[in-house]
Amino acid sequence: MVNNIISEKWPAEHTVILELNRPEHYNALNMDLLLEMEKCLEKQKGDDARVLIITGADKSFSSGADLKEIRAYSSQEMREFSLTGHRVLKKIEDFPCPVIAAVNGYALGGGCELACSCDLIYAAESAKFGQPESKVGLIPGWGGTFRLPRHIGVVKAKELVFTGSIIAAGEAADTGLVNAVFPDDQFMDKVLEIAEQIVKNAPIANRLSKKMLNRYQDDIESLIDEESLALAFCASCEDGKEGIEAFLAKREPVFQNR
Repeated sequence: MVNNIISEKWPAEHTVILELNRPEHYNALNMDLLLEMEKCLEKQKGDDARVLIITGADKSFSSGADLKEIRAYSSQEMREFSLTGHRVLKKIEDFPCPVIAAVNGYALGGGCELACSCDLIYAAESAKFGQPESKVGLIPGWGGTFRLPRHIGVVKAKELVFTGSIIAAGEAADTGLVNAVFPDDQFMDKVLEIAEQIVKNAPIANRLSKKMLNRYQDDIESLIDEESLALAFCASCEDGKEGIEAFLAKREPVFQNR
């Protein structure tokens, strides 16, 4: 059985790395991976981790939701998929210790939303970010409509969502989405240096600081419900079906005029 998540403790004490492990699918997020990540998060909560790093296997962080899996989803199944993703990302956001997104390649759609649920985002020079859901007839379904604006401001978030543009790591840093960008060949070493700085500090202080810093997001529950309903609607309409089919067939989608 292939693990969708590889969990390991770095030799540096109290540092845990969770690696998305579907490289043949650019670490696309399917239901199995989400549930496996949820189990890993629950397990690590009981350990002595002082910093958690989430990254992707091979050359991608995550290309987003697995369209091959969700293409046949009913509206109810899509809503359940959205709510499962929300539940997992909220557990990352609420994880007791600081969580670092080490973005080593594409962070698109749900991959970008996964990064936004982390406390800190560091990117390799070759990394790319974006919310291209509108290109396949969908909307961001795991927090892109509320976490992304909190990172980069609502105007820039609207631009990324409406255009579906994919931006390079440097531009992502300029918008405030990314804390820092490092050369590809030094990337993970630099991330681990930052992790070591965090580990050296008082864990209880960091946990309490994180809890307090996250309090401005107290209204997230209602937004989760609205967003998952909107995503389920998009997936059940013709534009959603056409967008996914066109993407998988490698052709331009033909959306209905309304």
